[in-house]
Amino acid sequence: MAGDIARQDSSRRFVQFRTLCILPTVDDPALLFLHIPKTAGTTLNRIIEWQYNPLSIFTIDPYRIRATAERLRTFSGERLRSLRVIRGHFYYGLHKVLPQGGTYITILRNPVARTLSSYYFIQRRPLHPLHRKVKGGRISVAEFIELTRHRQNLQCSLIAGVKSKTGADAQTLELAKDHLSKTFSVVGIAERFEESLILMAKVFGWEVPYYENHKVTKDRPPPDPAEVELIREHNHLDMELYEFGKSLFQAALEKRKAEVEEGLARLHSLEKPASLATFYNAALGAGRFLLSKVASAI
Repeated sequence: MAGDIARQDSSRRFVQFRTLCILPTVDDPALLFLHIPKTAGTTLNRIIEWQYNPLSIFTIDPYRIRATAERLRTFSGERLRSLRVIRGHFYYGLHKVLPQGGTYITILRNPVARTLSSYYFIQRRPLHPLHRKVKGGRISVAEFIELTRHRQNLQCSLIAGVKSKTGADAQTLELAKDHLSKTFSVVGIAERFEESLILMAKVFGWEVPYYENHKVTKDRPPPDPAEVELIREHNHLDMELYEFGKSLFQAALEKRKAEVEEGLARLHSLEKPASLATFYNAALGAGRFLLSKVASAI
């Protein structure tokens, strides 16, 4: 009873908010950006925010406060139809709750690079649950892998839409491949980010502005060969999915070769805005980001 009242109140407040902002419902399929952690998603998110009304973007909160996948499933049909974009760290399958349907995009990354990036990222994030254990290299990469066994082969699990305490298996891999082949409009590759970005822009009609990479970490020690081999061993399913994704990516590039080359040339010709323009765009971008977060939490 209390839960029903809370959902009705949330729906009422959103309708009021949307009415004030004049946000219409549309029947075009929504875009679902399945953001795999540590795969250049932050940079892509900033670009996505310039393409759509921020009030039509539902951002799944990584800290699971209010904007969660579970809460999205409780929304009314009207509110769901008003969404143009759903993005965040979530398991495949949210398109099933959308009356307008949806199509996916994602970016895959070499599992070795992704795992090492996650290891060093946690060292820099005091709010992360594992920060105190990992801070300052208190545990090795091998110990980190052992501590996060359920997070190995994460790319397979997320794209397959399979949650399991024991991790992914061969069936998970095949399901992930099937999803990538049939329901993803673009499968990007982190190591080829600009080509991935232009491919997405061509598919969805985006205007790509001048941008800078976000959250790029420098000055890391060179990876230890033994650690690299250990990561590959514990992420062998993700390694196979990554290679499969690269083949899909290459095939998509070949189909739009001229368009992508033209888009890359234009992107590389863009000049960095002057200081005042950079400040203005950053402030405006921050506002759009916050507005989308507020709309997602209502």
